[in-house]
Amino acid sequence: MNFQNKLFYGDNLLVLRQSIKDETVDLCYIDPPFNSKRNYNQIYNNIGKEDAAQAQAFVDTWTWNTIANEGFEEITNNKNGVFTPQSINLILGLQKVLGKSSLLAYLVSMTQRIAEIYRVLKPTGSFYLHCDPTASHYLKLVCDAIFCTRGGDFRNEIVWSYTRWTNVQAQFQSQHDVILFYSKNKKTIFNEQRIALEVNRKRNLVELVNGKKVSKKDKEGKIIYREQTDTPLSDVWNINRVGNTAKERLGYPTQKPEALLERIIKASSKCNQRFERNYGARKSRNGLFADLISDAKFG
Repeated sequence: MNFQNKLFYGDNLLVLRQSIKDETVDLCYIDPPFNSKRNYNQIYNNIGKEDAAQAQAFVDTWTWNTIANEGFEEITNNKNGVFTPQSINLILGLQKVLGKSSLLAYLVSMTQRIAEIYRVLKPTGSFYLHCDPTASHYLKLVCDAIFCTRGGDFRNEIVWSYTRWTNVQAQFQSQHDVILFYSKNKKTIFNEQRIALEVNRKRNLVELVNGKKVSKKDKEGKIIYREQTDTPLSDVWNINRVGNTAKERLGYPTQKPEALLERIIKASSKCNQRFERNYGARKSRNGLFADLISDAKFG
């Protein structure tokens, strides 16, 4: 399947079900609403009739309604066989704990979409789920029930650390998001990335002597060192948020920095050597995007 940087205007669940075949996608990153119960002001440059309902502030608050109830029935009845027994039992169990609440409505919606993402990923495909600490622990259970029960693998919980102006609170300041990284099986595409050290380190060289690792020495018996200037990228990423005056800023309140997406694409993409800015639209890659905002931009 060849999507040359195609942008769909619509719900990604419908796009997944109607437009993407099984096992055709190498990498999927989603940045869904977090159920943070916050309101965001959104910029709309061209408001048409289809956008009238969206012209209000973006409200990241979920409610248990007809749509949530239909999603719950779809999962628990599993008519199409998309959902694993573990994910069905998880949703049934969460209903007993959470009741038919806003949080369960959110988790039902996410379960529907993550199950479809698993379906469209290639056997070597990778999945990155961007969330925040308010629901990341529940979403990890959902992903485990869908991926790990069928030979998939949980790879990392990536912490995106950033600074921002915050109000005084009776708790530690919340200054990070969570990105859950899963693969469809244990043999997945992964390209190591390295970052420069602030201060170079000295590392002693080692060699095998009688089956044991020992420090390598020169002819005078002195240990041989090498200078280390970089180190493999860890699962804690310190990347600034998109500032008010940043060139890449589009005005979307939850916009993520290009540097963050660059790391993900480089790590889990075959085209590791070539990356050009402006989100997923790259000359060396084919991308598919879905958004409910008519003036969403890419490329």
